[in-house]
This record gives sequence, C-alpha cells and structure tokens, in this order.
Amino acid sequence: MIIFKKFNKYVKKGFFAVFLGFATVGTTFAGSLDWNVGVTSQYLWRGMSQGSGAATSGGLDYTADNGFSIGTWVSNVDFGDGTSYELDGYFGYSFGPVSVGYIYYAYPDGDDLDFSEVSISAELGAVTLGVAVLADADWEGTSFGDDPYFFLDTGFSLTEGLDLGLHIGHYDYEMGDAETDYGISLAIGDFSFGIIDSSRDDSDPYFIVSYGFSGSL
Repeated sequence: MIIFKKFNKYVKKGFFAVFLGFATVGTTFAGSLDWNVGVTSQYLWRGMSQGSGAATSGGLDYTADNGFSIGTWVSNVDFGDGTSYELDGYFGYSFGPVSVGYIYYAYPDGDDLDFSEVSISAELGAVTLGVAVLADADWEGTSFGDDPYFFLDTGFSLTEGLDLGLHIGHYDYEMGDAETDYGISLAIGDFSFGIIDSSRDDSDPYFIVSYGFSGSL
C-alpha cells in the first residue's frame, strides 16, 4: 500500500493508505491484537519520498472494545544522511465518528530528526476530515501547534474486489511556503496501485505499486 502517515481509524499506517491509520491506547484486556506487513516501491509521507527505492514495513496494534488503542510501526528509510529506519509509537481514542490521537516519529540512528504530532479527525459518511499539528520536535524554532496539516480522504468500491481511494492534504508551515499533496489509488486484493504528487516546485508524480497483508493474534 502507498503510505500516507495520517490519522484515522481505518488502516494502521500500513501500506497504501490513502486512509492512514491512527490507533488509540487500550485500557482493558478485551479487544483485538492485529499485525500488518507490507512492501512498496516507494515510501511516501504527505507526498514526500522517504527513501530512494523500495521499503518494507511492519506494525502491531492493540485496539480495546472501549475505543482506546495503542500501536507501533517500523519501516526502512533513506535520507542520505545515514538514517536507516523509522520507528513510530502512537495512541489515542475514538468516540463515535471522532478520533483523537498522538504519534511519535522516531529515527534512532538519525540526528535530531524525532518529532511528534497530535491529531483529530471525523468520519462524515464516506469522507474523513482531519488535522494534525506539531506537538514537539528535536529541532529548534518550533512550538506546540505549529505546521498544521489538513487532510481529506474518501474511498469507495468500483466493483467487487476493486476499490478506489482519493486523498488531498495541505501543509500550512509556520516557516515556509504552504504545500498541497494529492493522490489516487486502486486496491485489488492485497495489491495497490497509485499516483501521488504535490505542489512542491521539485515534485514529480510518483507511481506506486505495493503489496500488504495483515492478521490478528
């Protein structure tokens, strides 16, 4: 699956997320423990490449019956500075159509790259609307609430076994030009195909092929 790191309650940061999953923290033992594994020709985050080639990822998520869940996710990355992988932890809570959450993006072998965000999203029929803002970052000059990222996702079945997903997101940077990313995807079974682009001056469309599968423990 094409990866968009965002927050809603569908896919837990697995592959090909025009719907990116944001899980929530569990407080009871009743619930489900799920895993996901995938490979993609290009790992993208909000329209930005996280490496020069294919990426593999895996995640583990616990979701309680009361709406809380917690999870972790890992993928290889390549920023050209020796950073080799990303390790995330996230939690939150869903009540009705609304989800709130927190995610920490860690780069253990990187230099001052870690950051975290808080988010809120709502499902309005087939549409998910949300916003994520910076909570904290290793680099200087940032504060809570900076760099809001607004997103809209929707998806529907074209025919049995063939699903279409649409995404648009907008970054309103505190110190820089605003950016918009957008994508369209087709999911056929465990395979996904998509096109992603953004408004950045140096951006070209990415054509992504991904394969992912998941299960419960």
